Amino acid sequence: MPMKSPFKSRVVILSLVAFVAILVLSIGPWWKDLMGGITPAPPNVTAIYLGPSPPEGKWQFTIGDRLLDDCSVAYVYNFTPTGVLTVYEIDAGTLKALGFETNDTECEGNLGYGYLAVNFTQKLETLSIVVWTSKSSSNGNEVYFQEIGSWKFVNGSYIGYIAPPMDKNYMLLGLETVKEMVNETGIHYINRR
Repeated sequence: MPMKSPFKSRVVILSLVAFVAILVLSIGPWWKDLMGGITPAPPNVTAIYLGPSPPEGKWQFTIGDRLLDDCSVAYVYNFTPTGVLTVYEIDAGTLKALGFETNDTECEGNLGYGYLAVNFTQKLETLSIVVWTSKSSSNGNEVYFQEIGSWKFVNGSYIGYIAPPMDKNYMLLGLETVKEMVNETGIHYINRR
């Protein structure tokens, strides 16, 4: 007597189909986790320069403009993956309030010509660089920032400067908020060669 194929039985076929359906439905929601969804790392700043003379070496983005306050001695920055680099110039009074040593500099708070250059871990399609400059407050608990402006780049090419609106070109930050920015990216001294 010839052996019967196990797949000819309707019960076995229906059981096999039900098993596969349950397996697909139970794995489906976790498929991305099981396969390890691949997402590229967001771009990060690898090097940044701010000073009165042109930077040396090769830079992805460079600005030469009236962007350097003569009272600024250091800076911190923040970069968002959406392509906005914000640079906060810090004066000697603010730097002291943050707990850093600095020499008092005689200054008038005038904007001078300076250079800002930055490199990233990967090429950016669009970039906005916004620069703020600080004025230390008299009570020492807050820092007054005034926006100098923003510079726009598209596909590595400079598009232009945008002046800040007069009614939105200032902000008052608590000293603790500025300390958090320092903790994230460190304090960078301005290269005054």
